[in-house]
Amino acid sequence: MAVTKIHRASRFTLYIGVLITLAVMALFYLGGQVPAHEKIAADMSQPKFTDLVLYWAYILLAITVIILVGFAIVGFVKGLKENPKKALGGFLSLVGLAAVLVITYMIGDGTLLNIPGYEGEDNTSSTLKIADMWLYSAYIMFVITLLAMIVLPLFKRKK
Repeated sequence: MAVTKIHRASRFTLYIGVLITLAVMALFYLGGQVPAHEKIAADMSQPKFTDLVLYWAYILLAITVIILVGFAIVGFVKGLKENPKKALGGFLSLVGLAAVLVITYMIGDGTLLNIPGYEGEDNTSSTLKIADMWLYSAYIMFVITLLAMIVLPLFKRKK
């Protein structure tokens, strides 16, 4: 009985999310253009509801991260009770990820960029170091994934 309630609730949540997404995308594509005097670049297309699409993407990302962290914490606590050694292995992988983020932030370049015509507030040392951190971390994770795909099958063949 509880499973059908869970399925019903998750299906209802999915339908609501899809409907909101369809409405936001319809506004974006069919909502028209920003008036010519308000455009950032006069020769480019600029839909009226670009901000709405971006905010909706931020909301979906925040919900995803919150749920992901919540399940990770619950799984870790449950794992500590059932199999502490396995739970600590998962915790060590999170510590390793945090270490990669800290190291890549420290090696990031904070030299301010010379961007002609840009007068915004995001050209700061910390913002540039964070951008480098995400890029370097993505490169490292990509290399680790490739190595795992190549090396792990070799270990399984030996066993």
